[in-house]
Amino acid sequence: MNTETFHFQLNGRTLTVNVPFIPAVVCTDKFCPKPLLMGTAGTVTDINGETKDEFLNDCRKQIIGMSASGAEDSLLDTHIAGLMAVIMDHLSRHGRLIFGDLLIYMDIFSLLLEGDGYPEDEIRKAYPKVLQTITNLYPDYIFNTEDLTPFKGGHYESILSTLQSSPTPTSL
Repeated sequence: MNTETFHFQLNGRTLTVNVPFIPAVVCTDKFCPKPLLMGTAGTVTDINGETKDEFLNDCRKQIIGMSASGAEDSLLDTHIAGLMAVIMDHLSRHGRLIFGDLLIYMDIFSLLLEGDGYPEDEIRKAYPKVLQTITNLYPDYIFNTEDLTPFKGGHYESILSTLQSSPTPTSL
């Protein structure tokens, strides 16, 4: 597996994101808890990712959301504002959010946080908490990837709840 480095500008700072890639796929799942990783056939896989063009587009959208947010309270608040801007845009365009897409947005949020100097251990702790908050905010709009059933009350919601109750979320 090779690694590629990307640089993004945010309010005069350079965010450097290093991601592994395999042919045609940028692996985004560095911080995603392993139990949440899924494949297209409803099986758990060891990677989550998207094409390079999709990855760059999703990163740029979050950067634009962060720049436009005006959230200057903390580094984390600025990044959360970018994540929420992308989620709201997705919901306004599609009327729903597939859980796999939400994981990609969370992965990119986490990689951009790391690229902005946020500590890895704090990102790993924040990932399931932020994800749980989002699924609680939009329970009627998030659907399981495999069968498009509601996320609420489903298998992955129970996995996420379990991750929330464990002292240290598991990750890759």
